[in-house]
Amino acid sequence: MLKVAAAAILLLLGACSSPSSAPGTEPAQKTSQPAPVVPDATPSKPSPPKPAPAVLLSPGGLVAAGQLLRFGIPRAEIEDAIGAAQGAATERGSSSECGAGTVDYTRYKDGLQLTFQDGKFAGWTINAAASPLRTAKGIGIGSTRQELDAAFADLTVEDSSLGLLFSSGDLTGLLDIDGIEGLVTDIWAGTVCLID
Repeated sequence: MLKVAAAAILLLLGACSSPSSAPGTEPAQKTSQPAPVVPDATPSKPSPPKPAPAVLLSPGGLVAAGQLLRFGIPRAEIEDAIGAAQGAATERGSSSECGAGTVDYTRYKDGLQLTFQDGKFAGWTINAAASPLRTAKGIGIGSTRQELDAAFADLTVEDSSLGLLFSSGDLTGLLDIDGIEGLVTDIWAGTVCLID
């Protein structure tokens, strides 16, 4: 009886064992799932801010290196500051055909022209089609009439012998056409000579 019980136990144990442990069979292969691809949780770095313009246009002069260079300062002082920001002057000259009398001028890249009277900084003009120079309010060549209206509450626009003239305080310029789709083609402040 004891032999019968021992044989029964052995049979039970044999029935409970896995097929892989049976002689002559290979163990079952476990299939592994590929690890899911998890996107990088690191937030992308924001693009670096655009550098501030080297020169800002102002109704009272020009801003270079964060400093307002007012009309009336000596020519050498403004030329040094603008030269450091814009590079060497591209042209220097003089004109006696201006309404304000004889003026001297210095031109730089980006269509910037400085005018001088009696050795003092008297005005600036921008008239290059691709000039990136702007006022602190973002107004420059290519600005729209809508942008002008939004930037200057006191904006006036009128026909003149030069064309469609706009002004706001001491800032003046020209638009190519009347209406909200008009674009700024020229902009200036101070004493300038528009003949050259």
